[in-house]
Amino acid sequence: MMDNQKIRLCIEGNRIAQKELYEAYKVNLYVLCQRYFSDLEDAKDALQEGFVKVYRDLHQYDEAKGHVSSWIKKVFVNTCLEKLRKKKIDFQKIEDYDHEVVFESGILSDLNLKDLTKMIQKLPTGYRTVFNLYVIEGYNHLEIADQLGISESTSKTQLMKAKNMLRIKLEDVFK
Repeated sequence: MMDNQKIRLCIEGNRIAQKELYEAYKVNLYVLCQRYFSDLEDAKDALQEGFVKVYRDLHQYDEAKGHVSSWIKKVFVNTCLEKLRKKKIDFQKIEDYDHEVVFESGILSDLNLKDLTKMIQKLPTGYRTVFNLYVIEGYNHLEIADQLGISESTSKTQLMKAKNMLRIKLEDVFK
């Protein structure tokens, strides 16, 4: 955890405080980056770019709006999305598709986070990105559509297909 004094030291460029911030958050943020990129080098690049942005923009953090960890996480999600946009990821344009797949509750409890992250990494980039934003980050379809420059129906379809692919992978694991 970073207290306000350490945050101020980071803003002032104190290398020791910056290293403490890095050490405090690197593991969770690397896992976050891995959820967006199947290529581990891309995830490492996103981690590095994210920390550069955090150090550069930390002065913009407003303690009244929430904990610094939430602000840092948002910086990293946006960094991952920017990298995906630069790669010109093609999100399939498919019209409205309202079918939803619900995971069976017992399956996920038997699966550890590392295995689930690996499964998510194997999803096509568009599916993986929408899945991460909706299921893990808590964005709604309108917000996802705005972030990615796609329609709401495309977001819904990408999520549905991601869930279907994960369901199939999970069924294979537990056969």
